[in-house]
Amino acid sequence: MTAPPIKLRLRRFWRVAMSARGKAPDAELRRQFMERARSSGLVAAVHAASRHGEDDVLHALNWALAGRDPWDVRDFSE
Repeated sequence: MTAPPIKLRLRRFWRVAMSARGKAPDAELRRQFMERARSSGLVAAVHAASRHGEDDVLHALNWALAGRDPWDVRDFSE
């Protein structure tokens, strides 16, 4: 079984982070989500594609915690 495309993985990460908004302080959510992004290989996968893995994942996470959509797309069909 192969991993989903990076773009899809990052959008799923963003979507889950959006759903966690308000359930804990942002700093705690940021810490937990970035820890999970590192341990799951998402940061490494994004880094391999863009060379800014941690920054790009953190950017998507910050947008999620602010309730914003960095892609400005409502349909995330697979």
